[in-house]
Amino acid sequence: MMRAMSQSPKVKAFLICDQVIRSTDGKYTIVGVFRRVHAPQFPVFHARFGLYLMLGELNGKYDFTIQFMDPSDGQTLGRADLKGVEYRTPLDDFETGLNLPGLQFPRAGVFEVHLLCNGELLHVDTLTAVQMDNPGPKPPAPPN
Repeated sequence: MMRAMSQSPKVKAFLICDQVIRSTDGKYTIVGVFRRVHAPQFPVFHARFGLYLMLGELNGKYDFTIQFMDPSDGQTLGRADLKGVEYRTPLDDFETGLNLPGLQFPRAGVFEVHLLCNGELLHVDTLTAVQMDNPGPKPPAPPN
């Protein structure tokens, strides 16, 4: 069955990680997949942030936007654009990796990563920022 060209791409993989590396032979290495950021205090800056995307059923021209959002107030904390992607082989998966500047987490809690395709929300994933207990100084060693 032939799909209409207006069909939205299908998200096959959406991995949040420290870094995405593409080798000369086209293979992707995804380094440090994570879902949580731990910090002793907030705000905290997470210096490395990458996304690996695998999308299927692309047939046309697309503009993709990644937005890092604070759902508590709707504020966009980070953004990346991938414009003018033309893909005419819907049976082959489209892969890409994005390495973004680090992200600032203003507070502990749940944050969202949105993938938009041609301005329409295609996928939402979450990241959780966790406040770690500060263990304080270590107690002195017992005398021998």
